[in-house]
Amino acid sequence: MGVKPTGAVRAPELPVVLVHGALRGRLGLLPTAWNLRRHGIVARPFGYRTRRASLRDHGHSLSLFLDRWLGDARPPVVGFLTHSMGALVVRAYLEQAEGKHAPCQRIVMLSPPNRGSELARRNVNNPAFRWLYGQAARELQPERVAAMPGLPDSADVLVLGGGRGDPRGYNAKLTGDDDGVVAVAEMGLPNHAPRVVGGLHSTLQWRPAVIRDAAAFLKGEAR
Repeated sequence: MGVKPTGAVRAPELPVVLVHGALRGRLGLLPTAWNLRRHGIVARPFGYRTRRASLRDHGHSLSLFLDRWLGDARPPVVGFLTHSMGALVVRAYLEQAEGKHAPCQRIVMLSPPNRGSELARRNVNNPAFRWLYGQAARELQPERVAAMPGLPDSADVLVLGGGRGDPRGYNAKLTGDDDGVVAVAEMGLPNHAPRVVGGLHSTLQWRPAVIRDAAAFLKGEAR
């Protein structure tokens, strides 16, 4: 049974959780939540310490976050809008909880490293990189991400990727098109190829056109 949040209002029919990427935090998602509200979506940012703990730990924390928000309510759909590593946190949550909070999930992933990070692989022995990213430097290694299970059948996913729309991308250290941090080739999942919307990695979650497309998908209005 879920934990009823103190003083909470009734859970919305379509609750949406915002999940940030590595080295980011909840505050950076507040403009995204505000923009989604303009599209009729109630969204709350979930924060986690990207430099500490494993993806599995973060997934468990996300489950507890939903326990507190939803209490005993079980809406038909729970939505997630993720940026970068946040997609892996949601995948770790689904591995553990799947249909605990809703029978269906709609997930919009913005430039997710669904196949791991080439930048993390290249810098695996770089002390400065390991210090900056902490545990995330290990969790983003391609072999670790490859060991994660696939998405459950209950999850409907839209992958939106930044990039230049050409073979060079923004970062010469990445292979093919990229958004400066994640290569387009790293973003996809089986049966879920990324739709390149262009632009840099760091600003995708704040762009009105991206939020508009994400909102339509989360509400089941577009695919």
